[in-house]
Amino acid sequence: MSLWFLIKLSFFILYTSICAFLASIMYNDEKKYYIPIYVKKKTGENKDDETIVNIHDEFDEFTRRDSPVSFIQLFCGTFTLFFIKIISAFIFAINLSRKLYKLLKEKEAKKEPYTKEEIKSIIESTKFHTTYFLRCSGIFFKKKRLPENQLIPIYKKYFGPDYKIEYEGKFGCYICNHSSFNDILLAMAIYGCGFISKEDVKTNPVFGKIAQGLNSIFVDRNNTESKEHTLEKIIKRQKEFIEGKPVMPFMIFPEGTTSSGRHLLTFKRGAFYSLLPVKPNIILPNLNNKFHLGCGSTNVGINYGRTLTNLYVQTEFIELPIMTPNEYMYSNYKKFGKEKWEIYANVAKEIMCILGGFQKSNMEFIDDARYLYCIKNKVFVEKDKFKIH
Repeated sequence: MSLWFLIKLSFFILYTSICAFLASIMYNDEKKYYIPIYVKKKTGENKDDETIVNIHDEFDEFTRRDSPVSFIQLFCGTFTLFFIKIISAFIFAINLSRKLYKLLKEKEAKKEPYTKEEIKSIIESTKFHTTYFLRCSGIFFKKKRLPENQLIPIYKKYFGPDYKIEYEGKFGCYICNHSSFNDILLAMAIYGCGFISKEDVKTNPVFGKIAQGLNSIFVDRNNTESKEHTLEKIIKRQKEFIEGKPVMPFMIFPEGTTSSGRHLLTFKRGAFYSLLPVKPNIILPNLNNKFHLGCGSTNVGINYGRTLTNLYVQTEFIELPIMTPNEYMYSNYKKFGKEKWEIYANVAKEIMCILGGFQKSNMEFIDDARYLYCIKNKVFVEKDKFKIH
C-alpha cells in the first residue's frame, strides 16, 4: 500500500469516528426527552395519596412531540451535511461578528453613539449575513401576514370597534413567541434587530460580539437589581425608538424562556410595562414535520446540531399588526390583571394564542428549570418546593 493511500485511509477513519462521536452525543442526549419517565406524584395530604405520572406529560409545555431521530440517521446526516453546513454558516456569522464588534469598539473609543446611517447599514448587513447563516444551516423561512378578515375581528374584540389595523405605525419594540435559539436568528434575518439576552451570552466569541454590536440589552436572571435596571433600559429604548432617535430596534421574547412551540407561557412585564405599542410576531417551528425547530428544554447546541443533520427545515414567520393599548382594553379586560401592564400582556398573549393556534399556559422559566431537574433526578417536585440553584 502506498503512503498516499494510508493517509487517505487514516483521514477517512478519523472523519468517520468524529461523525460517529457527534451522532452518539446527539442520540444519547435526545433519548431522555422522548423515553417516558414514570415517577410518583403526591395528590393529597395523606402519605398514600400518590399517583404514577410521566414527567414529560406533566411538563408538556417544554417537551418535544416530534419523532426521535435514529442513530443511523444522525450519523448519515453528520457524515454528509454537518460539517459543510456548519463551516459555511459560521463564515457568515464570523464576518458579521467582526464587522459589528469593530464598529462598536470604534464608537466606544470615541464615546459616540451610532448614527442613523450606521444603524441603517447595520440592519441591512445583519439581515444579509443572518439570512445566509440560516440558509447554510438548512433553515428556510417564509415571512407572511394573515388576511385582514382574520385579524380585524380579533383586534377589535380586544381594542375596540374603532381600532385600526396598522403594520407601519410607531411602536417601542418587536415581541415574539420563543421556542429555540433559531428565533433570535429569524428576528435578526427579518428585522436586523438586537434582543434581550442572558448576561453570559457576552462571553460567546461569535454571537456575544454580534449581540453587543446590535446594542442588545443583557440581563442577569439571578440578580434582582439587574432585572430592575434592565427594565429601565427597555423602557428608555422603547421611548427613544418611538421618538425616532438613532437607536437599534430590538426584539423581546416575553415568555423569558423557550417552550416546545405548542404553548405560550406566562408573559413577563418587560415589553409591556411602559404601556407603549409593540409589534407582535409569531414563529411556527415546523410542527407538522418529523423534526421541528422548537427545542423546548433540550440543549440549544445539540438541537442546532440535529438541525444540521437534516437536509432542510422550513418555518413560518408571521408578522402581526401593531398592538396599541387603550382605555377600551383596560376597561373591558380587568379580569386579565390588577395592573395595566398585566392586562396589556395578557391581551397580547390571548391574541397571539388565537392567531398562532397556541395553547395558553401559566408556566414560566422556573418550570423549565424544574422540568430539567425532574428528568435528571427522576423525581417529581412541586413548584412551591423547588428552588433554582
